[in-house]
Amino acid sequence: MDYIAPSDRVRMRTVRLQIKRIREHLEAMQRDAHGVEYAPWKNEVDNIWKITFENINEMGETPQQSALEMIREPWMMYLSHYAAIGSE
Repeated sequence: MDYIAPSDRVRMRTVRLQIKRIREHLEAMQRDAHGVEYAPWKNEVDNIWKITFENINEMGETPQQSALEMIREPWMMYLSHYAAIGSE
Protein backbone atom coordinates (compact mmCIF):
# COMPACT_ATOMS: atom_id res chain seq x y z
CA MET A 1 0.00 0.00 0.00
CA ASP A 2 1.36 3.39 -0.98
CA TYR A 3 1.98 6.04 1.64
CA ILE A 4 -0.47 8.91 1.42
CA ALA A 5 0.65 12.18 2.98
CA PRO A 6 -1.64 13.67 5.64
CA SER A 7 -2.13 16.76 3.46
CA ASP A 8 -3.33 14.52 0.62
CA ARG A 9 -5.76 12.77 2.97
CA VAL A 10 -7.24 16.16 3.88
CA ARG A 11 -7.43 17.16 0.22
CA MET A 12 -9.12 13.86 -0.65
CA ARG A 13 -11.70 14.36 2.08
CA THR A 14 -12.26 17.91 0.86
CA VAL A 15 -12.78 16.65 -2.70
CA ARG A 16 -15.35 14.10 -1.44
CA LEU A 17 -17.28 16.84 0.35
CA GLN A 18 -17.12 19.13 -2.68
CA ILE A 19 -18.43 16.37 -4.93
CA LYS A 20 -21.35 15.88 -2.55
CA ARG A 21 -22.15 19.61 -2.81
CA ILE A 22 -21.83 19.51 -6.59
CA ARG A 23 -24.23 16.57 -6.85
CA GLU A 24 -26.80 18.44 -4.76
CA HIS A 25 -26.48 21.53 -6.95
CA LEU A 26 -26.69 19.54 -10.17
CA GLU A 27 -29.91 17.89 -9.02
CA ALA A 28 -31.43 21.26 -8.19
CA MET A 29 -30.23 22.81 -11.44
CA GLN A 30 -31.64 19.97 -13.53
CA ARG A 31 -35.03 20.34 -11.85
CA ASP A 32 -35.14 24.08 -12.51
CA ALA A 33 -32.95 24.87 -15.52
CA HIS A 34 -34.88 28.03 -16.37
CA GLY A 35 -35.53 29.25 -12.83
CA VAL A 36 -34.31 32.31 -10.99
CA GLU A 37 -31.83 30.28 -8.94
CA TYR A 38 -30.13 28.66 -11.93
CA ALA A 39 -27.46 31.34 -12.51
CA PRO A 40 -26.38 31.52 -8.84
CA TRP A 41 -26.28 27.70 -8.66
CA LYS A 42 -24.19 27.55 -11.81
CA ASN A 43 -21.73 30.13 -10.48
CA GLU A 44 -21.42 28.27 -7.21
CA VAL A 45 -20.89 24.91 -8.94
CA ASP A 46 -18.27 26.47 -11.22
CA ASN A 47 -16.41 27.76 -8.15
CA ILE A 48 -16.66 24.41 -6.38
CA TRP A 49 -15.20 22.67 -9.45
CA LYS A 50 -12.37 25.20 -9.56
CA ILE A 51 -11.50 24.52 -5.92
CA THR A 52 -11.84 20.77 -6.47
CA PHE A 53 -9.37 20.79 -9.35
CA GLU A 54 -6.97 23.00 -7.38
CA ASN A 55 -7.03 20.46 -4.53
CA ILE A 56 -6.47 17.57 -6.93
CA ASN A 57 -3.61 19.41 -8.61
CA GLU A 58 -1.83 19.72 -5.24
CA MET A 59 -2.01 15.96 -4.51
CA GLY A 60 0.66 13.37 -5.01
CA GLU A 61 0.32 11.03 -7.99
CA THR A 62 -1.48 8.10 -6.33
CA PRO A 63 -4.15 10.09 -4.46
CA GLN A 64 -4.52 12.33 -7.53
CA GLN A 65 -5.42 9.32 -9.68
CA SER A 66 -7.95 8.17 -7.08
CA ALA A 67 -9.49 11.64 -6.87
CA LEU A 68 -9.77 11.94 -10.64
CA GLU A 69 -11.55 8.59 -10.76
CA MET A 70 -13.86 9.74 -7.95
CA ILE A 71 -14.92 12.89 -9.82
CA ARG A 72 -15.34 11.23 -13.23
CA GLU A 73 -19.10 10.59 -13.01
CA PRO A 74 -20.17 13.97 -11.58
CA TRP A 75 -17.82 15.77 -13.99
CA MET A 76 -19.41 13.97 -16.95
CA MET A 77 -22.89 14.77 -15.60
CA TYR A 78 -21.86 18.40 -15.25
CA LEU A 79 -20.52 18.57 -18.80
CA SER A 80 -23.51 16.71 -20.24
CA HIS A 81 -25.95 18.98 -18.46
CA TYR A 82 -24.34 22.16 -19.73
CA ALA A 83 -23.91 20.79 -23.24
CA ALA A 84 -27.65 20.02 -23.28
CA ILE A 85 -28.54 23.47 -21.95
CA GLY A 86 -26.18 25.19 -24.35
CA SER A 87 -27.64 23.43 -27.42
CA GLU A 88 -31.24 24.47 -26.77
